[in-house]
Amino acid sequence: MNLKNHESISESVTLASVRATYAYEQYDKLMGITQYESIILYELFTHPRLSQKELVYRSGIPKQSISKGIHNLAELGYLEISSADQDKRVKYCALTESGLAYAREKEGEILAIEKKVIDKLGFDRAALACQILDEWSDLLSKEIANLKEEKHK
Repeated sequence: MNLKNHESISESVTLASVRATYAYEQYDKLMGITQYESIILYELFTHPRLSQKELVYRSGIPKQSISKGIHNLAELGYLEISSADQDKRVKYCALTESGLAYAREKEGEILAIEKKVIDKLGFDRAALACQILDEWSDLLSKEIANLKEEKHK
């Protein structure tokens, strides 16, 4: 494969990622919530209890940003924070009753939209797209981390 083909694929993946990110940003704006709050609500709506560390890992968003979103939602009474029994440093998050209703209001429509997209693509193609995009993101992140390490030497 020549350099031109590599550049074409790189451009296609980059633009597809940017368009998808923009679509989610537009949805969040329409719903009147920040990206961080949206991701936290989405994840806790689909997974009833997650640690802050799990939210950071799943989203790829910096710990400080996730922490800010968690505390904003907790102050509004939408989220409860609890410590793990074995290790008090580990903080778990769960939606309260009002948080569950709020998440349903804010994230329910995007879940329905995503289901429509999966149905239009077909489950197998959608699953393959996710798998490939995950691999792409992981490899890209590793290569950027390597570059960062080289530049700091």
